[in-house]
This record gives sequence, structure tokens and C-alpha cells, in this order.
Amino acid sequence: MAHLYMKKVLAFIVSVSFLLSGHGCRDNQKADTTTESAATSAGGASDTPISERLQSLGLTGEGHWRGISLGDSLAIVKNTEEAKLFESDASHLGYSLEFPNMESVDMLYHQKDQKVLAIDVDLYLNTRQSVTDYTNDLKQYFTARYGHPVQQEKAVVWTGTQQEKISVIDVSEGKDYGIKIKINSALEAAATASTRR
Repeated sequence: MAHLYMKKVLAFIVSVSFLLSGHGCRDNQKADTTTESAATSAGGASDTPISERLQSLGLTGEGHWRGISLGDSLAIVKNTEEAKLFESDASHLGYSLEFPNMESVDMLYHQKDQKVLAIDVDLYLNTRQSVTDYTNDLKQYFTARYGHPVQQEKAVVWTGTQQEKISVIDVSEGKDYGIKIKINSALEAAATASTRR
């Protein structure tokens, strides 16, 4: 009789343990789903494809370029930007980053009233293949963030949520390979367009 009683107690303990462990798994799954959907709805890095090449440029899913957004104060740029400062004047801050393969990038953060108005990026590359690879990665990155681009002359152009313009242009000439990336606020984009006329 005691043997039958022990079997029932053991079966009861196993059943309770099973129920509790199953409930815990569902709670963990729910927590993971909540965390994932919060990151996705915030437009975090999980939405944006960031290749090794783009990671080497310091791109993330935040800001317009390297975690810096149009409208940020110059103080934010100085605190956020980790590249080497090579130029600073009343109109902009210039930073440079060199890679082990002798390629490099220069970034100019143009300002007005101590706030970032535009960002110009010059990628100095070694080969046509490097231009193609960076261009493809940048197209995927900006398309994931801003939707489908339009072709304007030599530039591929995206329009952001606040009407800012982001363009990628192959500026290679002969054996000098490079890409220019321009990120302009709606105000700067309108001023640039009006000077072309």
C-alpha cells in the first residue's frame, strides 16, 4: 500500500514540475517576443542590414551616420564621433578614419547655429570591386531604413521621414576610386537645389 502511495506522490510531483516548467517557457517566449517587437518598432539595428564593411565605417541602426543625426548639437558630434578630428572651423567639423587596407573615409559634419545641418562622407577606395561592394551594402542599408530610392543623374537618392535627402554617388575617375555620401536636411536640400537652377 505504501508503495502505491509513493507512486502517486511521485506522479503528482512530476506532473507539477512539468506544468511549472512549461509555464516558465511560455513566459520566457513572451518576454523574448516583447523585447523583439519593441526593438523592431523602434527601428533599431535589428531591422537594418549592417555588413562587416558598414560596421567598419561605424554605421549602426541609429542616427543618420555613425549614430549622429541631422539636428544634433556639435557637442553630441564631438562626444559621439570616435574618428580622428582633422578639421574644425565655423562651418563644419571634419573627421577621418583609415583602414588597414589603405582605404579611408572623411566625414564632414556641416553646422548652422551649432547644430548638424548636413553630413558629407568621402570614401577613398582601392579598387572598382571595393566601390561595387560598398555601394551595394550602402544601398541595402539605406533602403532598409528609408524605403526605395530614386535615381537622379549619377546619384541614388533616398528621402527620409523629415524630407532629408540621402544620396550615394560613385565618384571614381580613372584609377581613383571613391564614393560620396551626402545627407542633407530638407532645408539644406532645398537650398542646394535652388543654387543649381
